[in-house]
Amino acid sequence: MAPDAREAPAARDARGLDVARDSDVPISTQLYWQLAYQVDTGRLHAGARLPAVRELGAVLRVNPNTVRAVYRRLADAGYVVSRHGAGTRVAARPPVRRTTGALDGLVAELLRTAARAGYSADEVAAAVYAVATERRRPGPRVHILFVECTASDARRAAETISSTFDGTAEVDGALIDHVVERLERHHYDLVATSTFHADETVAVVAGRAPVIALMAAPSYAELLDEIGALPPGSTVGMVCSSTRSTANMEDWLARSGGRTRLIEAVAGDEVALDRVDRDADLLLLTREALEIGLARRFHAPERIREWTYDLDPAGLELLRLAIERVRAARPDDG
Repeated sequence: MAPDAREAPAARDARGLDVARDSDVPISTQLYWQLAYQVDTGRLHAGARLPAVRELGAVLRVNPNTVRAVYRRLADAGYVVSRHGAGTRVAARPPVRRTTGALDGLVAELLRTAARAGYSADEVAAAVYAVATERRRPGPRVHILFVECTASDARRAAETISSTFDGTAEVDGALIDHVVERLERHHYDLVATSTFHADETVAVVAGRAPVIALMAAPSYAELLDEIGALPPGSTVGMVCSSTRSTANMEDWLARSGGRTRLIEAVAGDEVALDRVDRDADLLLLTREALEIGLARRFHAPERIREWTYDLDPAGLELLRLAIERVRAARPDDG
């Protein structure tokens, strides 16, 4: 039986995420935290313009009202400034982020406090090292199920998370259609997915485990920008091994104004593949389509783009906090 999240210590991150109660954290708060993390780490620098509400909603497949609420919260926290006609930009002086200088100050304060209590700098260093080593001790791994609409993307994300949290997490990939069966047969401490499938995953998981929604890396948004920049009336061909990825693309085109026509083909449908090859201005192939060699099926290979994504560092950091919460809730961890 999974530990009750209410037993975990009430650790609240500076960005406002209660990492001790992940099962209670809505997707909007997880999205807010990841955007704030990008500002804190300098990836979104002062003055940088955030995408328009509908644009970001289309990229992440999140309801625009959710994005609008996230932007308001970022503004209230001092991360961004929104002005009519000028959009939303990172504040000139956003909240103090984690820096080496800030850490030096914390260490200096710790040494001064310890000195007043009679401890030397060497004794403090030894104690800090001992505590840090204790936190890194290998303990029972956190079991994570990563959910996606294609087997290749689920496997790729699971491998990324496993290598990032080597020794701490054990990760399986699964299709959305198989989530209920997996949860009934196996115990998972966390269910992770991309923001693209967050709402669907939350509904399917139905409270059996906390759901962590991870943002895609910027390269994914750059591909959508390329598609959005195509002349009106252009045709995008979607080639995949199932119809699930096609549905995702249709949803994005609808949210982004529908200026581009989508034609689709599934592996094995030679008539549809011929049509896509003949008519598409840009070809999107899923990772599975590339793995089975469909790229060789088309002429003008410069049209081909990989319709997939990698996980953003902000999402991986969010997942790290969730993993720590699970480990902290285990009385016998380690």
